[in-house]
Amino acid sequence: TVNASSLNVRSAASTSASIVTILPRNAKVTVIKENGDWSQIKTSNGKTGWVANKYLKEGSDQPETNNPTEKITITKAANLRTQPSLSASILRVAQVGESFNKVAESNGWVQIQYSSSQTAWVSKGLTSTEAPSTPGEVTNPTSGLEKKLIVIDPGHGGHDPGAVGQDELEKNLALRTAKLVAAQVESAGGTVLFTRSDDTFISLDGRTKISNASEADAFVSIHYNAGSSSATGIETYYYSARDQELAKYIQESMVQHTNMRDRGAQQANFYVLKHNNKRSVLVELGFVSNPSEEDRIATEQYQQQVSRGIAEGISRYFAATK
Repeated sequence: TVNASSLNVRSAASTSASIVTILPRNAKVTVIKENGDWSQIKTSNGKTGWVANKYLKEGSDQPETNNPTEKITITKAANLRTQPSLSASILRVAQVGESFNKVAESNGWVQIQYSSSQTAWVSKGLTSTEAPSTPGEVTNPTSGLEKKLIVIDPGHGGHDPGAVGQDELEKNLALRTAKLVAAQVESAGGTVLFTRSDDTFISLDGRTKISNASEADAFVSIHYNAGSSSATGIETYYYSARDQELAKYIQESMVQHTNMRDRGAQQANFYVLKHNNKRSVLVELGFVSNPSEEDRIATEQYQQQVSRGIAEGISRYFAATK
């Protein structure tokens, strides 16, 4: 039984391994085998992964009493989902002003007590710990994204790994970041269109066609860099002068959130920018070729920081150009 408010189930016995799913307190699991301080487990819906032993307890079929005291209030109409993921099924749409008991919090999501026997997950950006006097009084740093359609393009994929580090592949880092950016956009009332949402190869022309065929307000291509073993920092590229301000806003916000070396916003002739008829930028979010930087950019903390910076940069651009 899970003995933590929420528990990350990982693909390998390491805190740097990718997260397979997140389990709430009192979830029942089957231990397959143990390896030092880690256990490989199988969840009730058949997923397998690794968790730290200290967050599991043997025993009773009777769940511990959980008496959450913190209330959260919905500040914008929000999808209540079965898991902390944009791809999880929706239980229903919660309306502004509804309140729930808070159970846990994880990676930009809040777990709530949906009914006496069921919990649900909601994007943290659509909630408050205090009931607002009126919906209009709620502030959100990404409120400029409301009703915007953003195409998010995770670089590489499939047989194309992109930059290769000691432990990480660019294609995997890009997809993880893309999904976190999507959560930020959706939390702020926007909509996301992925060029790829799994480990699939999409050609440069295919990515551009997805964007051009949509009604998108902006296109953001997400990448990680390669260079010398001492190269550091993050940068944003644009092709057209039309997109220069968007690139500057995103670059500035990413640097503010990550405190990474600022390599600036620069013009470049990348295919997905040059052949895109939407506002478009390409971000390079750190060097996998630098072992120490690779270690940092692979962490959950960095992924959250940089994705928040991207989303807020887009929002600030739209707020400034209204």
